[in-house]
Amino acid sequence: MVRDLLAELGHAAVEASNGTEAVAVCEREAPDVLILDLLMPRLSGLDALHALRAKGIRAPAVLLSAISGRSVRGLDGAEAVDVLLEKPVTRQGLARALERALRGAGAPPPGPRSAGTWRSGDKP
Repeated sequence: MVRDLLAELGHAAVEASNGTEAVAVCEREAPDVLILDLLMPRLSGLDALHALRAKGIRAPAVLLSAISGRSVRGLDGAEAVDVLLEKPVTRQGLARALERALRGAGAPPPGPRSAGTWRSGDKP
C-alpha cells in the first residue's frame, strides 16, 4: 500500500521484507528518505534505524506505526525518528510526512521523482 502511494506521489521505492534486510538495502541504495515500520520482522523499525545511524546513515526517517504517537515517542530510540506517521497511511498523510522529513533535513520540498524514497517492512 505505501509503495503504491509513493508511486502515485511520483517517488521511486525500494522495499525490504524485514528490518535486517532494510539495513542492508539502505547501505546499498543510499535512499534520500527512510520509511520504516515500527513492527518489522527480525529487527524493529527503531532497531533498524539505530543500526543505520550507527553506520553513519543520516537520511531522514519516517516511522509508521499503528500505536499512538505518544506511546511510540516513549520508546527507546524514538528520538532518532524525524516524523511519526500513524496508520492507516493516506496519500495526503504520506505526502506531508515526506515534506516534513525532508524539510527537517534541510532539503527542498519533494517533487516528482525527487525523494528516491524507500519503504521497508510489511505492508501496513
